[in-house]
Amino acid sequence: MIEKINTKINRSKINYALSLAKSLSKKDSSSVDKIWALSGFKSKKDFDRSFQEIHGKSFLEYLETL
Repeated sequence: MIEKINTKINRSKINYALSLAKSLSKKDSSSVDKIWALSGFKSKKDFDRSFQEIHGKSFLEYLETL
């Protein structure tokens, strides 16, 4: 049960990160590098792992498709 709740929370955080990424310039690398913290993850590693699980590709690969 807790696992399902954590998954939903991480999905919400990832969706927030995506909305931030869409509003920022891809060339502003300092902002892009901090999206994981702005979206509420405790570490970049947790963010990258969650993003990969949800979208099947890395955050940077996703940014290239925007």
